[in-house]
Amino acid sequence: MPSRTLSSVLPLRPRKGNDMVEEPEFHVATVHSKRHISPSMIRVVLGGDGLRSFASCGGLDEFAWLSFPQGDAPLADAPGRYYTVRHWDGAAGRMTVDFVSHEGGIASTWARLAEPGDRLGVLKPRFRYVPPADSCWVVLLADATGLPAVGRIIEERPSAVPVIAHVEINSIEDRQDFSADGYHCHWHPSFNHDGRASRLSEIAVELELPQGPGYVWVAGEASEVAACRRHFRDTLGLPRERLTSIGYWIHGQARS
Repeated sequence: MPSRTLSSVLPLRPRKGNDMVEEPEFHVATVHSKRHISPSMIRVVLGGDGLRSFASCGGLDEFAWLSFPQGDAPLADAPGRYYTVRHWDGAAGRMTVDFVSHEGGIASTWARLAEPGDRLGVLKPRFRYVPPADSCWVVLLADATGLPAVGRIIEERPSAVPVIAHVEINSIEDRQDFSADGYHCHWHPSFNHDGRASRLSEIAVELELPQGPGYVWVAGEASEVAACRRHFRDTLGLPRERLTSIGYWIHGQARS
């Protein structure tokens, strides 16, 4: 995703006439803790007084706009990226965000260098995960950038509907365990291998969806996600309301 600033993504609300004003939904968070949870994933827990007024939208693939400090510039003018809220603890006012660790990119660089007390801007989140009420199964398909959302969906889903996940990772050491029952996760160590960014569409073609009404959620590199969407919609005939597909990043552009 190209770098953008807060002013380009801040939601607007109408006033009388044609004027628009910005919603006061920007929060300044501070780093509470940081650790590597796998060779390719950094977990940062954010907190601070500025985050206590944050209102989670409750979506299981919830993602918020994060603004990363650049020198002495105000956080509101800093470039940013959308990132999954891996977990929100409303009582403690703490937000967990997982970052894929790689060379380059403003977000990954910030995460690798972050220390307790460092500041970060957070904007009101959104979500896309909306399985139909009659779904008797859920299939999650994602590359490493979608792994945080996969983990939250598995751990915090409110129903007993079984989940089958297929996740593309850098290496087998990047597998994660989730605190939940009723799911099965297949790990594909092919992310960024052999000169190709992702093989998500190949994984999609090899899948055999369960019988009965269900729901498919796909997230990852934009062109691979588009190919997955064509397969599920055009080849398999999956209805629109039973498929959510999200391009998290674009091959050839700087990843966060």
